[in-house]
Amino acid sequence: MGRMEILTGVERRRDWSDDEKLSILQEAAEPDARIADVARRHDIKPQQIYTWRRKFAAERSEPVVSFLSVALIATEMSDEAERPAPVDKPAAKRSARPIRIEIGCKGGRVLKVEANIAPDVLKALIRSVEDA
Repeated sequence: MGRMEILTGVERRRDWSDDEKLSILQEAAEPDARIADVARRHDIKPQQIYTWRRKFAAERSEPVVSFLSVALIATEMSDEAERPAPVDKPAAKRSARPIRIEIGCKGGRVLKVEANIAPDVLKALIRSVEDA
């Protein structure tokens, strides 16, 4: 039979050493580890693990600097004449037909007009179609 501890009176807060906290955090950082499972094994709440993570992350005052290796793939051309000329984008084709819009009026009538019609002319057209 394992060790058994009987608590009498008010339960006191446990005091975890930094090494114990880091050990639990390392266990929680494993790829397949679930925070809830790690917390349950150590008889703590999952939120405690997140709190310890923030605490230890804030204590790292030095930024982590890392360098990536760079490989030179091609050299720049030294002569301007050897560089290819920039390719101009082709102009967008304009439609030969003007853009038309359809406006549904009262009584099921449909008014078809060009999209660039003047607003006052359009208003007069709509009124005349709806009045007819």
